Amino acid sequence: MTDVTSYERATAEQVRAHADQLRAAAQAAGLSNVRIRDDGTLVVHSPDPGYRQIFDLADRAEDIVGCYVHVIGDNVPAAEGARPL
Repeated sequence: MTDVTSYERATAEQVRAHADQLRAAAQAAGLSNVRIRDDGTLVVHSPDPGYRQIFDLADRAEDIVGCYVHVIGDNVPAAEGARPL
């Protein structure tokens, strides 16, 4: 028997529909400058090294949106081109 894990990933439209709540959640997690990529990925600025705050926001975002929201820091090449949420 194969153990398959799958998840629904939030679309940009789903993320935008919860923009105010997600910005508040980012602030509560200690993150700022919340942006979105065309694929729905949230891009945030973290003042601290590591990923603790980003994982915290990802957990909060999943509760808000109702499915997995991909969150990355703005210190990676994939963050380029993100627009304000």
